[in-house]
Amino acid sequence: MRKKPLILIVDDNPETVDIFEARLKSLDYEIITAIDGESGLALAREALPDLILLDIMMPKMDGLTVCRQLKSDASLPFMPIVLVTAKADTKDVVAGLEAGGDEYLTKPVEHAALVARVKSMLRIKGLHDQVLEQSLQLEKQLKAATEVQRLFWPEIPKMEAGSHVWAISVPAAYVGGDLYDVIKLQDGSWLVYVADVAGKGAPAALIMAALSTKIRSEVILQSEIDHLIKTVNNVMYDLMTDEDYFATIILGRYWPQNGKMRLVLCGHLQPLWIDEKGLKEFPRLKGISLGVEPNARYEKIEILISPGESVLFFSDGVVEAENEQQEHFGNERLTNYLTKANGPPWGEGVLEEIRNWRGNAKANDDLTMLEIWRDPS
Repeated sequence: MRKKPLILIVDDNPETVDIFEARLKSLDYEIITAIDGESGLALAREALPDLILLDIMMPKMDGLTVCRQLKSDASLPFMPIVLVTAKADTKDVVAGLEAGGDEYLTKPVEHAALVARVKSMLRIKGLHDQVLEQSLQLEKQLKAATEVQRLFWPEIPKMEAGSHVWAISVPAAYVGGDLYDVIKLQDGSWLVYVADVAGKGAPAALIMAALSTKIRSEVILQSEIDHLIKTVNNVMYDLMTDEDYFATIILGRYWPQNGKMRLVLCGHLQPLWIDEKGLKEFPRLKGISLGVEPNARYEKIEILISPGESVLFFSDGVVEAENEQQEHFGNERLTNYLTKANGPPWGEGVLEEIRNWRGNAKANDDLTMLEIWRDPS
């Protein structure tokens, strides 16, 4: 809104225009006028006033039509409209408000009522513009945060001995709480994981960053993943317990030369073990989410990925992805796809299947996948 608000008066009665103009100029407002609906509509679109006083009964185009056209034009900024009517019937007032009017005045208009309505509508206009400006600034900051978060996604490295890894994370908002990482260790093994911080947006993204940093610092000191995750849990408990956040994670250590993988799970979805016939039975993993309980114990299992097989880690954004009818993609669709699809790999096909199934629906949750597979013999 301008420092000196601009008010447009649209009325076919010159006397009314003169009275309104004199009263409002005395309050240090800028005034422009129009004598009929057509010229008023054109002037409103050209000048973009901070407030419009709009008579309803006018030649060429009545005030309700002008109001509807202005309010339905998405290219115009918010311009509050006070409808001025000679009729005080409830149905006339309702018709004006339904047309998009923000307030109304009944002729003859008292000076106090005019000033009160104008000040009230200009205050609303000012608050609206302030919120809009703050929203634009926040959007700009979130876009910058998105670029920063992308720095956490590692470049997917090439594995040796016929093993491969692929991963992706698609946040539902500008920034998200899902996380994956791929870290090569000194003995030739790889630490891989997918994590999901409860919640979305900036707070979840900040916790995600802390979790990533802690895992990368601890993996240098801890050779066993169950000990590693216990240490990480205690740190995250101190960070998250007062804020009512927690994180789930599936973490593995993989040896490309022989396909050996050790796994630990903390409240996360079970990974999928896939071969050419479909899903293999995966040993059940148990473990409480990170940040819920200090000194929690986590069990570790070991599997052997054979040539032609794959292990897929994923966040709940995969099975809980919604389409335009708000239906979940679900475990059954995921299982059916993996049973029929050719692989390895299978992860990119799952992502494409979800995108096609979702259609034009907006993403409702962060979606992250990480897949490790071995070439067929």
